[in-house]
Amino acid sequence: MTSDLEAARQREVARLDPEILEAIGRGWGDPLDEREFDRLARDVFAHQLRFNPVYRQFCLFQGVAAAADVTSWREIPAVPTGAFKVGRWATFPEEQERVAFRTSGTSTSTPGVHRFDSLALYNAAIVSSARHWLIPDRERIRCLLLSPDPRAAPDSSLVHMFAVFREAFGAPGTAFLGAGALPGALDRAVADAEPVLIAGAALAFHHALPLGEARSWSLPAGSRAMVTGGFKGVRVATDPDELGARIMARTGIPRGLQVAEYGMTELSTQYYDARLRRALLEDHAGPGGFVVPPWARVRIVEPLDGQELPEGEVGAIVHVDLANRGSALALQTSDLGTRTGAWSFDLRGRAPGAEARGCSLAADLWLG
Repeated sequence: MTSDLEAARQREVARLDPEILEAIGRGWGDPLDEREFDRLARDVFAHQLRFNPVYRQFCLFQGVAAAADVTSWREIPAVPTGAFKVGRWATFPEEQERVAFRTSGTSTSTPGVHRFDSLALYNAAIVSSARHWLIPDRERIRCLLLSPDPRAAPDSSLVHMFAVFREAFGAPGTAFLGAGALPGALDRAVADAEPVLIAGAALAFHHALPLGEARSWSLPAGSRAMVTGGFKGVRVATDPDELGARIMARTGIPRGLQVAEYGMTELSTQYYDARLRRALLEDHAGPGGFVVPPWARVRIVEPLDGQELPEGEVGAIVHVDLANRGSALALQTSDLGTRTGAWSFDLRGRAPGAEARGCSLAADLWLG
């Protein structure tokens, strides 16, 4: 039997999700303006304040007792990503949970958990950004995914993203590749004259294209790479410039077609740099750094007091992600960054003392 409160929650979800999906679907061609984003973000905040008791308690400690206390999306209390390790950050009851993604970490650390009652918003955000920044020139491409198969890592948000890639725009020959399997896949791509997208964490590329091996490939024109995560793992580390040069030397993929992606388990939205789109479409006016999708916003703040910093100054990154409807839409990370434009930002490392985590750490552990 559905309680009155649960029935009210379901009615709000039935109203909010189509609006958020419509915002994601509009993409960059007809983006939400500031007024539209502000109204929808505050609607999602009101929903989370009402139906997420852990978040409500957090907001009370911040001096926010009601949705009316927030007059702009910039004032929505931002949850530290580390808080996902404790409590249940979800607006829905446990029986409604469909999937839970867990953060990577060392064997002694507690993972953060991001819970979902639906993956519709999450998957829509994945596809919209990837199509715009990774494959703006074609409908499908052979994807060589440097990660475990989804059945082996069902709680990995990165592996799930790659599974969405496979379904949404993977061409025949798309495959998840374990350690040592990339050379054979590159041989087949060259033989078939078929361009590929190679995607993986930085340290997965490090393992797949190890230093000291002389073998290289000249992949078909239009091949590209997507590199995500940091460059330090438990056992190894690599330099981003060296890795980019290695990818180009070993596969023939030029630096202009090597895209950087930034995301995290606690977010439903990913960010890409614009270099591939600029190179393929000759759009040289694109922003530098990571581009913020129209259904999200990024603030750079002073870590201690949360005051927003001007462009060029380094601070903590706060994300406001409409696709996080079921958890917490405003998150403050341990990543440091700087705003590079009205719709872009760049990374400047991690806050001192921040725990090692991320896709590359997971790849380092997967691959041993």
